[in-house]
Order: sequence, then C-alpha cells, then structure tokens
Amino acid sequence: MTRPLSATLPLLDLDRVLRFSLYSRWVFVAVLGTSTLVFYLLQLGLPLLPLAVVAASMAGLNGWLARTGRRGAARVLLQRGLLLDVLALGLVLGLTGGASNPLAVLFLLPLVMAALVCSARFAWGLTGIATVLYLLLFFWHVPLPAGEHAGHGDHEALFNLHLAGMWLTFALSAGLITASVSRLVRILGERERRLNQAYQRQDTDERLLVLAMEAASLTHQLSTPLNNLFLLNEELRETPNLPGAVQEDLQLAHTQLAQCADILSRLKSQSQAEREPVWLYRTLGERLAQWQNLRPEVRVDWRRPVAAQDREVRLSPLFWPALFNILNNAADAGEGRIELHTHLHDNGDWELGVHNRSGVLSDAQLRRAGLDQFDSGKPAGLGLGVWLSHATLSRLNGRLELSNHAEGGVYARILLPLEVAS
Repeated sequence: MTRPLSATLPLLDLDRVLRFSLYSRWVFVAVLGTSTLVFYLLQLGLPLLPLAVVAASMAGLNGWLARTGRRGAARVLLQRGLLLDVLALGLVLGLTGGASNPLAVLFLLPLVMAALVCSARFAWGLTGIATVLYLLLFFWHVPLPAGEHAGHGDHEALFNLHLAGMWLTFALSAGLITASVSRLVRILGERERRLNQAYQRQDTDERLLVLAMEAASLTHQLSTPLNNLFLLNEELRETPNLPGAVQEDLQLAHTQLAQCADILSRLKSQSQAEREPVWLYRTLGERLAQWQNLRPEVRVDWRRPVAAQDREVRLSPLFWPALFNILNNAADAGEGRIELHTHLHDNGDWELGVHNRSGVLSDAQLRRAGLDQFDSGKPAGLGLGVWLSHATLSRLNGRLELSNHAEGGVYARILLPLEVAS
C-alpha cells in the first residue's frame, strides 16, 4: 500500500508550535519587565532605560507576530520569532554583564526549538548567529556594578550573587528546556497518532474498494444462473402428478430463490440507497425474519420491545449487512443459538448486544478485534465479516466492541447513533 499522506502532513503541527513560542516569549517579556522594575527599586545601577526599551520592543514585535500568525505562514513566523529571541537575549546580556552573566545559557532554548522544528539550514544559521553574539559579549558589554570603592567583602558578595545567578539560570533553563521539548514531543506523538489513523483509514478504504468491485462482479455473474434456476423451478412445479412432499420442497426452493434475488437486487441498488424513515424495532423484526429464512437452524432469543417504545428513525441500509455479519459469526460460533439484546438510550444511541455462549477470544484477538480480516477460526473466530462490520459501523459513526462474556461465550456490543425522522 502506498502512503502519500506523509507528504501532506508536517512533522509537527507548526501552528501549535508557533502558539507555544508566542506564549513563551510573553513569559520572557514579563520576566524582563519585572526584573527591570526590581533593579530600579534596588538601585543596582544597571542601564534600566535600555532594558525597558528592549522589553517594550520585544512585546511589540511579539504582538505583531501573533497578529500575523492568524493569516501568515507558521514556519516563516516561527523562524522570525526565534531570530528575535536570539537578538533580544544578546542585547539583554550586553546590558547586564555580557558573557559573565549566567543567563547566557538561555541561548540554548531557541537553538533547541530551531533544531526540532525548523530546517537544518536555518538551525545552523541561528546557531552561528548565537555563537558570534556570545563571542562579542566578551568584548562589548556593560559591566555589572561593583561600586567605586569595592572591598573584599563587596567582591565576595558579588561572587556569591554570581553563583546564585548561575544556579537560578540552571534551574530556569532546565525547566524551560524540559517544558519545551516535552511539549514538542507530545505534539509529535499526536501527529504520529493522526498519521497512523489516516494510514489505517486509507488501508481500509482500499480494501473496501477491492471488495466492492469483487462484489459487483459476483452479483452480475450470479444473476444468470439464478434466473436459470427460477425457470427450472417453475418447470418442475408445473410437472403433473408430483408427490406432495416434492411440491413442498419445490415451493421452499422457490421461496429461497426469491430471497436470493431480492438480496442481489438490494446489492445492485446499495450505492444509490438513501436513508428512508423506518420504524426501528418493526424493521429489525422483519430483517431478522428474512435472515432466519436463510438460517432456519439458528434460534434467536430476542425480547422485542413493545410498540410504544418503537421510534421512527433514518437508518442507513449499510447497517443491516454489518449486523447480519455479526449474527452469522455468532451463529456459527454459538452452535445455532444466539441472544440479541437491544436498548435505545436517551441520547439517541442504539445499543445492540449479540451473545453466543460458545467459544472464547484470546487477548490478542480482543486487542485487534475487527481490525484484521485474516484473523479467522471457528468457533469464536474473527473473519472477513467481522472486519467488514467494524469498517461499516465506523463509517456510520458507530462502533463494535467484542469481549468475553462472564457467563461464557463472546459478546458483541454495537453502538450506533440514530437520526430521528422528523
């Protein structure tokens, strides 16, 4: 099976990564603005006005990126934002001690994000810019204030402040890197799950298409021999002086042939079928009667709800083959006896339970129940019919769940949302 979907899905959801980058930048602006205010209150002698200008400029540019992000390309805006982070951090470090400022390790944050979500060319370019800026900070920077007559105690206090800053920077960097990488990994994991689901849907669609083509071909091929059998049955029934038992057998054969013709007719018109209003339990009873004409050896125990509980709904004709596949599988595995339970929930969901009291499913079968048409074996085997039912119910926004019943046997639970007829 080909997998062209990988070309249409990016490695990461860049819109979500861009939003995360914008939120992180707002946090940095808030921390820088708060720190500038604290420096002013403590009278530390730092260039407060340039720091305030950097914070305001970064806030304005981040706001512009946020507005542009609603209509622009996420990848380009993300690259511009990361470049803004590196340049702004270089200015802040140049105004607060240069390379000796322990906050210089924050250069790693935009570089990590660039390496994860941007092209290798941009990531290496941003790394080069950050490296050059860090080198320039050794030669051009505003030194941290130490006082004109700083003594040994002042130098020791300044050194202790530097150590505290290094610890704080490490804690901040570790937290930010962990949060950033964890967030990106979660986004990547969600993308992989969506991609796997898309692969599974595409694989199911391809196999259903093949089965539909084969079914259409077989339907056409069966029409001619079925018509011949009809003619032969009519001729035999017109034969005079037939024993009564033979006439009964011919009548039964005629009934079975008529039912086969009706099934073929429904198969031919399945693609043009529309959801027509039907009475739910009345139609279920009629369909079960038709099915039991083909499986007269099967006993179905169903406690039919009273007429007052019936409801007129629009039900897709695709549902009935899916249900009969489950019934056939249960009848084959349940030694000719199955129990059917039905319940209509208040939210409009219709629940059907099919229980056969023979067989058991292994843990491996339960994990992939209905997802593999080649997992078959009687009793309680999962074959092509169960796989088709699973695929059909999924298309109808329903689901099929298989489990081992506490009283023995296998229990198939069908949950289908219904559209109430107006």
